[in-house]
Amino acid sequence: MIRFFQYVLILSIIISCKSLTVLPSKKPIESIKVKRLIENFEKSEEKINSLRARIKATYISKKIKQSLSINLRFKDDKFLWMSANVLVPVAKLLMTNEKIFFYEKFQKNYYEGDYEFLKSILGTNFTLQNIQNIFIGNPIDNLNKSKIKRIDNPEYYVFINTSAEKYRSTYFFDTESFRIREQRFLLLDNKSSILSIKYPLYQKVNGKTIPKEIQISSFVNGEFVSIILEFIRADYPKELTIPFKFPDGYNKIRL
Repeated sequence: MIRFFQYVLILSIIISCKSLTVLPSKKPIESIKVKRLIENFEKSEEKINSLRARIKATYISKKIKQSLSINLRFKDDKFLWMSANVLVPVAKLLMTNEKIFFYEKFQKNYYEGDYEFLKSILGTNFTLQNIQNIFIGNPIDNLNKSKIKRIDNPEYYVFINTSAEKYRSTYFFDTESFRIREQRFLLLDNKSSILSIKYPLYQKVNGKTIPKEIQISSFVNGEFVSIILEFIRADYPKELTIPFKFPDGYNKIRL
């Protein structure tokens, strides 16, 4: 009878081990397989169908430092809308899967076109879904569909996606929450161009974990620019309006 219970205990341990996820730890576990880690990262990702947020944005370059308020709204894989305000609205942006629409009131310019506009700012070819992932703290790349290489690091789980054609992406994941702490992009056609997106703080809003602060920095063509986004408030309404219309008399930007 004792031996019977021993067999049952051993069998129970074997069965339970097959379903175990990676346990949180203060330091990276070297023996864990990459596939198992990616499964945990995906489980920690938030699936958000719609987001509405008010954000304090601080822009820092060599020449200026400026803060403004941003109203953000998006529907998953459908659109992203932003309105920038300095007491009054000064610029608006609307992104769909096909196009980008933008206008600013200082010089009375507007843009309507493809994602070359975004490439000129960030230095790489991002899609609407990529940009939405940045705001909710999810990896830009689909790690399950990428060629991933793990890099030893004393603090984070670090992975490099070597399958992207135009950039090399590096991801830093927290060992306890499995949320992303930084995603970094090196442009392969210009080794001096780097885009870094850091997530120093997260917050819980209505049961979902989203960033509290995002730090975006880029070094493109010898110029360093930093943008700090602080989430003042956020919610997930089912219905969202996207007030956007080009004002009369504005000049079209041609890139």
